[in-house]
Amino acid sequence: MIRCLFIALGSLTLFGQQTLFDPSIPQKPELQKAMAGVDARREMIQKEWVTLTEIPSPSKNEKLRIEYMKKAMSRVGLTDIQQDEVGNVWGVYKGSGAATELVFAAHMDTVFPFDTPIKVRDENGRFHGPGIGDDTGSLVALLHAFDLMKQSGIKTKGDVIFLATVQEEIGLLGAKYWLEHRTRKPTMFVAVDSRMGSVGYGALLIEQYKFTFEGPTLHTLASKGKPNAARGAARAILAINEMEMPASMPGGSPNLPVANVGTLGGGTVVNATPGKVFITVDIRSQEMKAEQKLVEDVKGIAQRAANQENLQLTIEAVHIVHDYSKALPKEVRLNHTIVQSTLAVTDYMKINGDKKAVAFDSGSDDHNIGVALGIPAIGIGAIIGAGAHSLEENADKASILLGTKYMILLAATLAGVN
Repeated sequence: MIRCLFIALGSLTLFGQQTLFDPSIPQKPELQKAMAGVDARREMIQKEWVTLTEIPSPSKNEKLRIEYMKKAMSRVGLTDIQQDEVGNVWGVYKGSGAATELVFAAHMDTVFPFDTPIKVRDENGRFHGPGIGDDTGSLVALLHAFDLMKQSGIKTKGDVIFLATVQEEIGLLGAKYWLEHRTRKPTMFVAVDSRMGSVGYGALLIEQYKFTFEGPTLHTLASKGKPNAARGAARAILAINEMEMPASMPGGSPNLPVANVGTLGGGTVVNATPGKVFITVDIRSQEMKAEQKLVEDVKGIAQRAANQENLQLTIEAVHIVHDYSKALPKEVRLNHTIVQSTLAVTDYMKINGDKKAVAFDSGSDDHNIGVALGIPAIGIGAIIGAGAHSLEENADKASILLGTKYMILLAATLAGVN
C-alpha cells in the first residue's frame, strides 16, 4: 500500500501539470515599470525593428547582423558577450545565484540573398519587408525586453542567456553547434521564432535531399527520342506532387506529413539537352514511421523517373533529421514546467484573446535541437506576421509591443524573480 502511494506521488511529480507562474509576479513594482516602459518606447522599438530588418543576413553570411547584435547586447546591459566559430552571439542577464540557466534564442539569418532589395514599408498598421517577421521581430523584442528588465531593476534568480543564432534556415545549424559544444546544458531552452500565441513542445522531423539526373548533352537537332535529364526531373516533380501522403498524426497538424520540391536547376544553353538537372525535396512529418515511408517513397519516385529516361541518378543528403533518441517522452515534455508555465503566462496576458492557449507536439525551429538533446525546450513567438520566406512578408507593427511584454513576464516567470 505504501509502495503504491509512492508510485502515485511519483506520477504526480512526473506528469502533473506544474507551473512556475504566479499572478503576483506581474504585480511586482519592477514588472509594472518594465511593462509601462514598453509602451513609452513604442517608436524606438518599431524603429529598431525596421533598421535591423533592412540589414541583409542570408544564412552563412550573417556578418552584418552579428556585429549589430554584439553592440546591441552590450547596449542593453548583457554581460559576458561572446561569439563562437560559426557566428552565434550571446550575452548573459546575470541572476542572483540560482543554479538554473534559461536560454531565449532567436535567429539572425534570413532566406533572402544578400543583394535582395529590402526597404520596409509601413502601410495600414503593418510593416512590409522580407525578413520582417522571420525572425527579426523576435531579436528586437528580446533586446528591448532585457533592456527594460535591467532598467526596471528586475532581478532574476537564475541566469538568462540571450542567444542570437546563425544558419537556422538551413537546418538549425547554429543552435545545434552551440548546444552540442556547450559543456553545461541549459535548464530550459526557449526559441522565439513562431507566431505569438503558439506553444510548441515537440520537434518536426525534417529530411532534405538533392536528386541529380544525369544524361547526354545533345544539340536540339540530335535530341529527338534521346534521354533528357530535364524530362526525368519533370517526371519526378509531377509524381512527388501527386503522391499519396501518410495519414496525419492524431491531434497533429493537418499539413503534415508533406514532401515539397523546393529548388531545381541545370542546363547551360537553350539549344541543347541539359547534361545534369537537379531538384531538392524537403520531407517533413511529426512521426518517425511516416517520415521513413515518405523518404523511401520519394527516393523510389526519383529512381523510377531516372529509369524511365535511361538516366543516372545521384542522391545527396542535404539535411538529415536530428537524432531524437534522447528526447524526453511526450507526456514528460508536455507537462514540464516550461510548457505549463508558458501556457499560464500566455493565458494571463490574453495573447490569444479569450481563447485558451494550447501546446502542440511539434516545432520546426531552434528548440528542435533542445528536444533532440533531452533539454526541456519550446518554440513560441513575439510578433504576429504573415508571408514568411516571401518578398511579401509582413507583420502587425503593434504586435511587437505585446510580444516584448510577453518576453519580460515569461523570463521573470521561468528564471524566477527575487
